[in-house]
Amino acid sequence: MQRAAVVAALAATLALAGGIAHAAAAPDSSAAAAPDSSAAAPSAPDSSLAAPAVAPADTAGARAVPERPDSAATRLEPDTSGVVHAPARPSRPWALVLSGGIARGFAHVGVMKALEQEHVRPDLVVGASMGGLVGAMYSAGYSPDSIRAICKRVPWDIIFSGIPSVYTWRGLWPRPWLEFVQGGGGKLQIPASIVDNVVIDEVLTELFLNADAAAQGNFDRLPIPFRTIGTDVRTGRWVMLDHGSLARAVRITCGMPLVFPPVAEGSVLLVDGGMSSNLPITPARAAGAKSVLAVDVALPYPELDESSSGLVVFMQLWDILNKRGQTDTISVAAGDTLLWLKLPGSPAADFASSPHIIDEGYAEGGDAVRSWARRSGLPKTDSTLARPAPTMPPLDSRIVWRSTRPVKRVSTAVHSLGKLPAGPFHPTELVPALRRLGRSGLFESAWPTLEVHGDSTTLSFEVRERPTLSVGPAFAVGNDEGARLYLGATYRPEQGPLPAIVKLGGSWTSLGLAGQASFEPYALDYGSAGWFVRARYHHLQQRIFDDGHEVSRISTVRAEGFLGRQVAIPFQQTFQAGVGLAHAHSGDVDRTGPLFAFETRAGGHDQRTLDVDWATGHEGYTRFEANLTRGIPITHAVYLTPGLRAGGVDGSPPSDALVGLGGPHSLSGLHADEWLGTRMWAGSLELSLEAARQARVYLAGQVGQVLHAVSGTDLGDRARDGVGVGAEIELPVGPLRAEWGTLGRERNRFDIMLGHAF
Repeated sequence: MQRAAVVAALAATLALAGGIAHAAAAPDSSAAAAPDSSAAAPSAPDSSLAAPAVAPADTAGARAVPERPDSAATRLEPDTSGVVHAPARPSRPWALVLSGGIARGFAHVGVMKALEQEHVRPDLVVGASMGGLVGAMYSAGYSPDSIRAICKRVPWDIIFSGIPSVYTWRGLWPRPWLEFVQGGGGKLQIPASIVDNVVIDEVLTELFLNADAAAQGNFDRLPIPFRTIGTDVRTGRWVMLDHGSLARAVRITCGMPLVFPPVAEGSVLLVDGGMSSNLPITPARAAGAKSVLAVDVALPYPELDESSSGLVVFMQLWDILNKRGQTDTISVAAGDTLLWLKLPGSPAADFASSPHIIDEGYAEGGDAVRSWARRSGLPKTDSTLARPAPTMPPLDSRIVWRSTRPVKRVSTAVHSLGKLPAGPFHPTELVPALRRLGRSGLFESAWPTLEVHGDSTTLSFEVRERPTLSVGPAFAVGNDEGARLYLGATYRPEQGPLPAIVKLGGSWTSLGLAGQASFEPYALDYGSAGWFVRARYHHLQQRIFDDGHEVSRISTVRAEGFLGRQVAIPFQQTFQAGVGLAHAHSGDVDRTGPLFAFETRAGGHDQRTLDVDWATGHEGYTRFEANLTRGIPITHAVYLTPGLRAGGVDGSPPSDALVGLGGPHSLSGLHADEWLGTRMWAGSLELSLEAARQARVYLAGQVGQVLHAVSGTDLGDRARDGVGVGAEIELPVGPLRAEWGTLGRERNRFDIMLGHAF
């Protein structure tokens, strides 16, 4: 049953990803002009318009697609590139329409590159979901080559990481499963998404800051006019986004449900635009396009028979249900063209391979697009596509805060912004201040706008303030260490500026209890610099094993208080250091005295951590533990991850300072921390198949050694090797993990756990 639960959860996530890649529910017919003499263009083409069943040269390795009766004058013959040609007409304006497709949407950049090579530029770009993101970049003046370079630098692993457990240093703060929030009305709520929106909001804000400043809220003022759409979660219909913050509009259209939180637009709650019109031809016509070049990157339908995988059949059915009622069409009379990029080597969830997907899109569709551009008769442009770099008048002394409710923490927010430019400035000079505000934890979102009024610029923010008080529990359960319960509270004072956040939490596990507190000027979750005061207390037990069986426990009581500071260092690292007093009692050790500690940690899934304690005086000790892993993409969605870890402790350490191995990602086949001692090292090599870092299956080989063992003495002092096979999936309440591991031929274990360990 446990394994079945893992498979079911993984299937649900993959089905969601597949569904979003093809999604096309009924658009808002009231906002769209009815096309004439049209032929259906479903997001995952299944008709003779886009399927390769007609041309023999295009069917190698592909499934046969049943033909259907076509009305007169609508049957178009595809060529081997997958392009469908309607009669070319130099009608204006014409729109480049870009479909969603998750990571496959990066292939649209290859089409843009071919258009630019022919000096043919659209009058309008309309995109949904990932097509909205790359379309907005093109409209904002980014060249195809610069988009490719940016995609290599975007921290996809951090964007798709689960919401951080605020601190893993000197205490752990797991994400609550359910919260009571107070501030603007009390209510109970569950997590809205797997991923927080802080990082993606920051990336989009900085990406479109110049374009937003130049456009002044009007998407027609961009280098190329632009439209995108969101999906109204109440009606399932699309909503046109054509003004306001370009960054915010892109965030809406890329907001995959469950993965990212929805965004409110007035009284309407919006999610991924691909859920209502994945190939947004109808919205393009509503925006005034007379003809379109529509580019679809939907996954081809798989071959199905009685032996087909249940997961594949489920995904196919999900796709069909999502597309019911789609009315997006290409029009023969208007001279529309549909290009379907099949991208056989590009899975939908491989964001890390975006440069390769761009190249694959160009290789598959470039020749056809250039040929179409030469035959189309469209006027050519000699201008170079360039990003706007406006010089803004000096900032007004007043910052405007817009929200559906009065903003309570204005003084704290102004303090977190810090120093702003004086005199005329370029929008990018605001980036450091915007980062500080976005990472402050004061707001769930804060979208900036620069409005020019005469000889001054008003900086305003559209914000959604976090609650004043939130209280909630978190749970974790596993078959090794049993159940865990946590109850935490976060208080954000309405008057400030300092401290802006106070956190309290307590946990109860089968191994003891713990409590912690933290006072900060603003949230330090995402690497911002700032001071902190932290305290913790725990009464925990370390299990002692012999031959895989627990034989006794050692109890440790620890209490400590710290004053410290966090700073950001290069390579997405943060450094925290603190000095304080600590008391520890464990067995024969009873120590009270100064303690200095520091840690450096990387963001994202790769681990680069170094944790050091130095307790001075009688019965003092020194301790360090380091962990380094690096995920190396091998091919689409396949990663090879080498890892090294080491640790050691000297002096008179309490039992909770011992270093050890055991459990998933440490030394498979053992209980968690079964092999404890004063020296430890381990190496691992992991091969994994991942879906946007939200779901993964892996095979890992490990080797490790513990010296001067206190627990697991039967394992001896020699190096031991293990093998683990497992799967993980991110859920709003935390990860669900399962692993079967073996330590040589001596020990086998199956471990399953739901939630964050704490």
